[in-house]
Amino acid sequence: MLEGLYDLLARAGRPRICIVGDMMLDLYVWGEVSRISPEGPIPVLRVERKEPRPGGAGSVAAMLSSLEAEVIPVALIGSDAAGVTLGTELQNAGMDTSGLVSSAERPTTTKTRYLGYVQSAGRGLQQIVRVDDELTAPLSPQEASLVRKAALAAMERADLVVLQDMGKGLFDADFMADMIREARGRGKRVIVDPERTADYSPYAGATCVLPNRFEAEAATGLKLRSEEDYAQAAGMLLQQLELQGVVIKLDREGMYLATSAGEEKHVTTRAREVADVTGAGDMVTAAFSFALAVGADYTEAVSLANFAAGLEVGTHGASPLPRRHVMEAIRAETEPTARKIISREGIGPRVAAMRRAGKKVAFTNGCFDLLHLGHVQLLSHARAQGDLLIVGLNSDASARRLKGPGRPINSQDVRSRILASIADVDYVVLFDEESVLPLIKEVRPDVLVKGGDYTVEGVVGHEFVQSYGGEVRLAPQAEGFSTTELISRIAGDNATKDRGGSA
Repeated sequence: MLEGLYDLLARAGRPRICIVGDMMLDLYVWGEVSRISPEGPIPVLRVERKEPRPGGAGSVAAMLSSLEAEVIPVALIGSDAAGVTLGTELQNAGMDTSGLVSSAERPTTTKTRYLGYVQSAGRGLQQIVRVDDELTAPLSPQEASLVRKAALAAMERADLVVLQDMGKGLFDADFMADMIREARGRGKRVIVDPERTADYSPYAGATCVLPNRFEAEAATGLKLRSEEDYAQAAGMLLQQLELQGVVIKLDREGMYLATSAGEEKHVTTRAREVADVTGAGDMVTAAFSFALAVGADYTEAVSLANFAAGLEVGTHGASPLPRRHVMEAIRAETEPTARKIISREGIGPRVAAMRRAGKKVAFTNGCFDLLHLGHVQLLSHARAQGDLLIVGLNSDASARRLKGPGRPINSQDVRSRILASIADVDYVVLFDEESVLPLIKEVRPDVLVKGGDYTVEGVVGHEFVQSYGGEVRLAPQAEGFSTTELISRIAGDNATKDRGGSA
């Protein structure tokens, strides 16, 4: 199944998805806690940075955009600073924000999370408190009319419609039913992520609903404790609401799928290191909707959603995962060494995580065309300089510019896999530039390593690394080994054979 999901993402284009819902601004405030307040038994957070992210339906929209969908968000936001920030964040994620309706009558729903760590004790990140600024009153007739107009315009352009009901005032029963009716009337499939309510009648006629366990319990009156319970609840919703599918999100127990065609499937989770469950439900909605929009069946869509949610819980907060990152993770599950081959987009978060854990990062680079003893010794020496080793690998185009039209002998895929199979190598990152300096600036290694045939002053990136206190070290040179010499010897042997000589 995982191989099929990789192929699904590899061939997926850019589906156009309209998402209508309660969009919010999530503000993360990070800092160190080094003392307790003298005013009371509470931690004092010394703020180091603040990070705004789209929240609520905006989080789902950002995740869809990161999976490379063309997203058209539709929502009511406040005409305030938070609304401006939210709109900017959605625009920066590559979305068409023409469907955002601004109102002076209510604030933009904002959730501020304060997260602290104790650096001196080496303790990890912990959320201290969340502060919500919101108004959940129903929309005024004028606001509802403007949002409806924006939604209908977006639906006309969409391949699939997502309705994200967070109970913040955007949807009432009539507006939800209207949105489903209008979308279906245009031949669009409609995915609903419902509010926690006992009355699911407004969702009737949708293509599929995605309740979590507690929402499904509220809607059906059942306690969901076993697979039989899941099947009964899903069957009730399918029949009562005339749906094509129901997906019940079960947290650590995975997801349960039931369809009107009689398909029933419990997709269990893989064991993961959990950093934060925030955003896992949003990722389920995003990945499931994306998969359906690019032609997946229900089983494939649920499997992708389950896998992506497992990756999401390994991040802090609701963090969009690039499609390439999900593909890399799938490949890593199916090919043990492939987990080491990381995209340019993926290496930054991994290095940041290693640094938070106090790890020392070593870096080296090259074409590594025909791997020989000199390469092996360089990699071994480089790995000994840190807690992990990142290898920057020239792409085929980059190697060709450096070495000439006959190089490389081995493709970048072959060279990546060979390097990844070496125990001393932790990550391999391809770069297309002729110079490795841009990649060095992204990684910011603690130690930059090159072979002994260089001088420190001749190592690309030495000035940058030394500028922030990093080190440049030269590995002992293995005499008599070079790729150019190997190619010459091979060419010479072949020439001897052509003249009738012995091999």
